Amino acid sequence: MKRATFIVPMLLPRISDLAAVQLIDILEQLLACVRHHYAPQIERWHRRQRGPELACRPPPTLFDNDPF
Repeated sequence: MKRATFIVPMLLPRISDLAAVQLIDILEQLLACVRHHYAPQIERWHRRQRGPELACRPPPTLFDNDPF
């Protein structure tokens, strides 16, 4: 049996302008900490998503077809 998915809208309370700025600042700091902590795993996942043929091959240069 397939699981049903429901989208529940978030009803956030009204807050002051200063509180909104502070909330965003805290969330950005939290995101930066999480990205720093999990950076090796994130990079590994991105490498796998590109596939082995793209991960091992160096990028082409302007002089690849140069006979000299």
